[in-house]
Amino acid sequence: MNLIISLIYAPVVFYSLQNFELQIVSLCIFLFSIIWFILTFKKGIKEYFFSVLYIFISILAYFLDSFTVLKILPFLISFFISSFILYTYISRNSFIFIFLEKIKKEVLDDEKEYIQKSTLFWFFVSLVNLAFHSFVLYNGNIQYWIFYSSIGWYFIFIIAGIIQFTHKKLYFNKEKNV
Repeated sequence: MNLIISLIYAPVVFYSLQNFELQIVSLCIFLFSIIWFILTFKKGIKEYFFSVLYIFISILAYFLDSFTVLKILPFLISFFISSFILYTYISRNSFIFIFLEKIKKEVLDDEKEYIQKSTLFWFFVSLVNLAFHSFVLYNGNIQYWIFYSSIGWYFIFIIAGIIQFTHKKLYFNKEKNV
């Protein structure tokens, strides 16, 4: 659900503001976020955290009457993701391990060390993403914000995933040949 909402958020907000006042758009985001929160509440904080963030931002945008507050949401989500990745690296429990546990995939010890080290790579990728979000947030071109905040940032992670996959293949093939 988070993925779908992140894809449609920027275009929906922009096009809604073409037809409605900011307070109406903020109120609609608030109501949608409340429903989203209710649907995900029993699943735990990882599931409902983003709906709470949307609720908070919609309230701020409503009372401050500021489009910038609505525009900052993708940046904030990227900031929290970057912080989470850094936390999992420092705690030596990579977010990749969390994902692998969910799909019940066993990992060998040498792969575990590789995964832990690669978490730092993903943190730097998320920082690049954060830098791009900052650029489009403060750049005057709304089209950049709409594109990057909806689908553009996925390209950075897809390219990083391809680099990571290629590096992993080369790294483990090199170890087998030694």
